[in-house]
Amino acid sequence: MKKWSTLLAVATLTLGLAACNETAAPANEKDVTEKSELTLQEVYDKSMAASEELKSVKAKIDMKQTMQLPGQDVNLDINSLMDMDYIIDPLQIHQTGTTSMKSTDENMGNQEMKMESYITKDAFYTYEGESGQWMKFPQEMMNQLMSTTDQSNPSNQLKQIEGYLEDFTFEQDNDNYILTLEASGEKFTELVKEQVDEALQNMVGVEEIEMDMIINSVNYLIHIDKETFQTNKVDMVLDMDMTIDGETMNMKQDMKSDFSNFNQVEEIVIPQEVIDNAVEI
Repeated sequence: MKKWSTLLAVATLTLGLAACNETAAPANEKDVTEKSELTLQEVYDKSMAASEELKSVKAKIDMKQTMQLPGQDVNLDINSLMDMDYIIDPLQIHQTGTTSMKSTDENMGNQEMKMESYITKDAFYTYEGESGQWMKFPQEMMNQLMSTTDQSNPSNQLKQIEGYLEDFTFEQDNDNYILTLEASGEKFTELVKEQVDEALQNMVGVEEIEMDMIINSVNYLIHIDKETFQTNKVDMVLDMDMTIDGETMNMKQDMKSDFSNFNQVEEIVIPQEVIDNAVEI
């Protein structure tokens, strides 16, 4: 089960946005009074440039996951609500939220946890709600975290999916360019596997794990602001099978992410009481 716990740490996959060469059709003809003539490729290029200039952002994430545990007739439902302030360079993150877990196995019970974390390039503090204790993770964990943080950088994501530009539908309303994707199959399995592999490269203990995955379906809804070209919404629904060392787990994920306050988060300070009271693990 330990190997599955490791993989679940990177099971949330943020793939970014894509583009092609047609102008955006109005999502609703009557409602679009400011029609842009930019092509999908032009929007992609401008979004790429905007993401590379991004210094900070605020995110709200609502994520629902259902996992069928391998070798067991047990489903695990995990619901997470998170608010995050994120400064890219130097890395500073403050995250608060709740996670609830329900299982069809009565012996596992139901749990709800409040979460809070502070992350910098040198330290990772997290609050463990059940014990009421702040914990400080070792430098080894920081190296793993930095790897996955680099993976989620918007400009890196845009570069990775450039080869899938033609697969997105391109529309617009008065405020946003709207990109949608409904896909499945080997082509998109390779895209997701590439990103998971990159996220796992520096994680301890996974180098010997044999992993395979099949994307049963993946759907995206992405909004890009017409004025700033910042991505302000990413909704993703994913159904995938992951096989690790001969055991297969099905995971369904529905994640809604809303982004705001672009380049307005100026500083995140770890409270001194957190530093003083944290227990190193």
